[in-house]
Amino acid sequence: MRYLLFMGLGTTACLQSYYVWAYYPWLSLVILILTAVALVIMTLIPAKERLFLTLGVGFLCLAPGFWALTPTISGESAAVPTTGPSLLSRGGAATGLGTGTVNTQLIKYLKQHNGKSTTYLFSTTDSNTAAPYIIKTGQTVMTIGGYNGTDNAISLKKFKQLVKDGKVKYFYISSHTNNNAIVKWVKKYGTKVKASAYGGTSETANDMGAMGSTSAPLYRLPSSN
Repeated sequence: MRYLLFMGLGTTACLQSYYVWAYYPWLSLVILILTAVALVIMTLIPAKERLFLTLGVGFLCLAPGFWALTPTISGESAAVPTTGPSLLSRGGAATGLGTGTVNTQLIKYLKQHNGKSTTYLFSTTDSNTAAPYIIKTGQTVMTIGGYNGTDNAISLKKFKQLVKDGKVKYFYISSHTNNNAIVKWVKKYGTKVKASAYGGTSETANDMGAMGSTSAPLYRLPSSN
C-alpha cells in the first residue's frame, strides 16, 4: 500500500511536469525535484513519512494552484472563461465571442421609430448581442435564444403575439444564430431596413464580450402574419 502511494505521487509529479513544461520548464524541474526529495526522505526516514507526504502533496498543488489563479492575475473577463498561463500573455482584458460594441446610430434609429406601446428596444438572437445595448440605453431587449442564441426561450406563437400587440417592432439578427423558426419567420415576413439608415459610429461597451456586430441586419417586424 505504501508503494502505491509513492507511485501515485511520482506519477502525478511526472504528469504535471509534462504539461507545465510547455509554459515554464523551470517549474517542471522544481516540481520533479521537490517531489523526488520528499519521496526519498519518506523512504529513508519512515518516522517523518507523514510530514513529507504532506509536503509532497503540497508541491503537487503548486501548478494547479497557479493555473486556477491566472484569470485573477490577468484580470480576464470573458464570455467563455478559460484558465492557464496563456492568459498572462494576452494581458487580460474582456474577451469572448465578439467585440462588445454598440451601434449608436442603431439606437437613435430605434428610438425614433419605436412607438409608445413598444416594450422592447428590439429583439435579437442572444444575450451577448443584447447586453451592451441594455447597458448603454437602460431599456429592455428581448433575446429569443438565451445566452448563446441556441435555446428556444420563446415559441414562435408567443413571439408573433408580442409583435401583433406592438410590444416589439424590430429584430436585430446576430451572426450567432441557429436559424430557428422565429429567425426564419422574421426573414420571410419582416422588412429589411437599409443598412445606411442605422449605420454610422459605434463605441465600445465597457466590460462586455458580446457576440453582436454593428453591421448585423435589422428587420422591421410585420403587424400580421
